[in-house]
Parts: sequence; structure tokens; C-alpha cells
Amino acid sequence: MRMRRSPSIIGMVLFVFCLTGCAWQEQLSAEESFNRALSGLSGVDNFSFRGEAAIRTGENGPFQQSLAFEGHLQHHTDLTLSSRNKGTTIRKDKVSADSVYKSDGLTVALKRKEGKWSTLSSEHAEEMWITRLNPLELLEYIGNSEKTVTQELGAARGTKVLRIELSPEAAANMVYGSLDEQMKALAARIDRKGDPLYSEDPKVRKRLKAVWERDYNEMKNMLSKADAVSVSHVTINNKKQLPTKLTMERTLFFVDEQGRTRTETLLSDVTFTGY
Repeated sequence: MRMRRSPSIIGMVLFVFCLTGCAWQEQLSAEESFNRALSGLSGVDNFSFRGEAAIRTGENGPFQQSLAFEGHLQHHTDLTLSSRNKGTTIRKDKVSADSVYKSDGLTVALKRKEGKWSTLSSEHAEEMWITRLNPLELLEYIGNSEKTVTQELGAARGTKVLRIELSPEAAANMVYGSLDEQMKALAARIDRKGDPLYSEDPKVRKRLKAVWERDYNEMKNMLSKADAVSVSHVTINNKKQLPTKLTMERTLFFVDEQGRTRTETLLSDVTFTGY
């Protein structure tokens, strides 16, 4: 009799453990669920993602630039980002991009060292576009920032959707950090032999640096008075406790040199696969 009862007893124990685990997951707060998914993602060696992004100026104007891209992570730290040469499909009913980056399969390699993602090649305009859209870097920034995390209703079965809004300061720092890096990368290209921005004539390089410095100071002045809003939605697979989708909308409100109030929005949509 004891031998016959053992399987049922073991089954009951496993069932109880299953219920306990499920109940524990349900007790996690929205922010705890996000932190757990982010931690789980950092432990995955290899996976892929596909994404699209577009920029719009004005609150209701057309999207002026768009880019489709994909990425492959290997060995935790080696990331390859590539353009996919197609127009954006984000919000098809609302997006009509005036221009689309078509760089014939542009590929950029990045390496994560000392907690920071760095490109292994010199950055041109399209490359900077892609590197700024690295979803792993974005998720890391969100994880380390002040934010409000809530769980959305109506998620598909087996998933949960978290809404994450950064504090105004964190949102502004995200935008400033991205633009500051791009401007400093441009400055470095002026003195890099072989770069299209480089000139053998020192007078030309001096004039280029003067233009860069003027634009850089104007950017800092505008950003010092700007407001930013960043809202993301992260879809998490309940079974794997890993993110399957990330959408982000970042809006910058600023006053230009002519005193006009301007709005610029970056919308990105990324889907993770391969784990």
C-alpha cells in the first residue's frame, strides 16, 4: 500500500509547490516583475530581436525619419545591430515617414565593457541612429532610473504588460545623454583621418569645429530648458519571466532659437525572440 500511495503523495507535493510558485509570482508588484524580467534577460547568453523606430516633429505631424533594424546578442556582451531596409510599420494608420534610412544592410558591432555598450567602429549618421535604439541599453537605463511601474489590464493569456514612466529628470537625462554622445562623436570625426568630415586643411577643420561648438552650445542651452516624457510598455512571458516586447515613446518639449515651442517624439517597437 505504501508503494502504491507514494506516487500520489509526490504528485500532491509537486502540485502544492506549483500552486505556491504561481501564487508567489502573482504577489510580485509591477516593479518587482520588471526587475525580475530584466535580471533574467541579463542571464541569457544568446537571443535576437527585431525593431522599428520613427521620429516625428510636432504633436500630430508625419514621421520624418524611420528605420527598421534587428539585433543578435552572443556571449552576453557581443551585440550586432543591422538595418533591415524597409519602411516603418509602426502604427500603420498614423505613420507616413517623409524619409527612410536605407543603408543597404548597415551593420554595427557593439561590445559591453564595464557596464557600458560601445561601438567597435567609427559612427556615421545611420550608425548613431541604430546604436541609440539598442533595447538592451534602454532597458538597463530604465532599470537604474527613477520611475513609476504599473501593470496594464487586458494582457494576452500567459503574459503581463507593464507600463513604465520615467521621472521627468530621468527622461530628460536619457534624451540629453543620447544627444550629447552623438554630438561628441561628430566632434571626434572632424580630427579622424579618413573620415568624410576630415579635411587636410587645418583652416577647414578649425571652421568645422567652430560650427560644431556653436551648435553644441545651442543644443545644451535648449535642453537646459526642455521637458521630456518617456513611457514604455514591456510585455513579459509569465512562464519564462522574460520580456518579449518593448515599446517606448519619448517626447521632448523645447523652445528653439526663434522662441518657438517645438515637440519631437521618438517611437520605437522591439520584439525579442530566440530564448
